[in-house]
Amino acid sequence: MIDGVIPETVEYEDLLPSALEDSERKAKAAAARTFKVEPGDTLKDGRYRPFRKLGQGSYASVWLARDMEESRYVAIKVGRMSSSSILSNEISSMKLLQEGQVPGHPGKDHVVELLDQFIHERPNGSHICLVTNPLGRSLETALTFDCGKAGQEPAPYAFSRRASIQTLQALDYLHQHGIMHGDVHPGNLLLALTHDIDKDTETEIEAKNQRGNELNLSDEPYWLDEGIYIPESDPTNANVILVDLGASNHPADVPSRKYAYPIPYRAPEVVMDTGNVTCKADIWALGCVIFRIITDIPLFAPEDCCWGMNETEREQMVMFIDRLGPVPEYLRSACKDLDLNLTSDGILVDPLPEDERAEPLAKFFMEYKPEDMGEEEITAFIEFLGLMIRFDPDERSSAQDLLQHRWITDFSVCS
Repeated sequence: MIDGVIPETVEYEDLLPSALEDSERKAKAAAARTFKVEPGDTLKDGRYRPFRKLGQGSYASVWLARDMEESRYVAIKVGRMSSSSILSNEISSMKLLQEGQVPGHPGKDHVVELLDQFIHERPNGSHICLVTNPLGRSLETALTFDCGKAGQEPAPYAFSRRASIQTLQALDYLHQHGIMHGDVHPGNLLLALTHDIDKDTETEIEAKNQRGNELNLSDEPYWLDEGIYIPESDPTNANVILVDLGASNHPADVPSRKYAYPIPYRAPEVVMDTGNVTCKADIWALGCVIFRIITDIPLFAPEDCCWGMNETEREQMVMFIDRLGPVPEYLRSACKDLDLNLTSDGILVDPLPEDERAEPLAKFFMEYKPEDMGEEEITAFIEFLGLMIRFDPDERSSAQDLLQHRWITDFSVCS
């Protein structure tokens, strides 16, 4: 047996009858290139033994494994055979972080760390593998299920503020290294474990498996943290880690088309595909993320993201105009491509009825502001948010400057 996989000695096309429908052929082709394990399989000449599938994405799967050499648990991201360029790009950015340390930067503790990398060969091709520390559930999952179910209140403000600042620190750490993340959203912010998993035996870990003993089925994504995700009694325990550098780009200030922001976190230049997408798109996404963390409400979310792209983009631009005001001149020609008729001042010729419009940014925030936020801090936060959520990328503050804003420096912060 090849180390860590079930042997497959022929190309997938040879396994599939020509009579199969194209969709079925594609599905079976994908399955043939998907990483699977059997009990006892190991990777990298026996060093790593995967025993729990933590999740499956569009270009990789993530496994909990035992590092036999270091006697600890690790997480291994195993790329699909067709995704080698994405994983290679992620490794390149993670290595850049290792080689160009910014001494004493607090963001270092909030960006995923590369522990090891290797290529896992199999008969039909190879998988690029990244090794990192095990982490808990995503902030998206925590906000949606911990805070949004059964009429629960939003996350405690002390937690939300701490998570927001840590996310800003992480992004500044990337930008200080000349790296644009390209995919900033709550799903790529994971919560560090609040207990020492290395003290658990594999038997104890396996007992928590909510999907039985089938290795190749993803476990529930929150099992590692035993339900302690947003500690109500002591939110200072929470630590956010920015992950997934597969869509990253460097140098960060050079325009790129290599990004993957989800629809609610896309800046105007991304929505309109202007070709001028730099790390300032990260700043816009950061503003949207922080708004979501603080209020538990998306700032820009089209009602139906499954529409045709032109419909979604049109709706987003209308929301941008309602929340921010007139469209700058450099974006107006792109708006014409969406049949958005604007005046010479950049406002809609035929706006929606008033009761159907998105509310201006400050007014919208006031509807969902945390109860624990005082008037002076509310003013500071709206000002802080406005430095990120701006049409013109050049007018958005840098992450470094945002760390000096009074909302960060002048109000109580959990340490």
